[in-house]
Amino acid sequence: MSAASSITQEMSVPEILAKFPQTEPVFRKHGIQAEGYKALAHENLFATARVHQLDLQHLLGELNGTLGH
Repeated sequence: MSAASSITQEMSVPEILAKFPQTEPVFRKHGIQAEGYKALAHENLFATARVHQLDLQHLLGELNGTLGH
């Protein structure tokens, strides 16, 4: 799986949702909603995972699992 076709910790949630809309249920499952949370546009997935006390590698695995590679 190339970096261009996968989700990385450097990407923001809105960026991920725009490129890979099928990830929305994963974010919702973990209580992350892009609407109304302006900080998400400015923080990467690494920071979002920390703020929400989520294991980054697990979250990345779930998100990339939606891509069907």
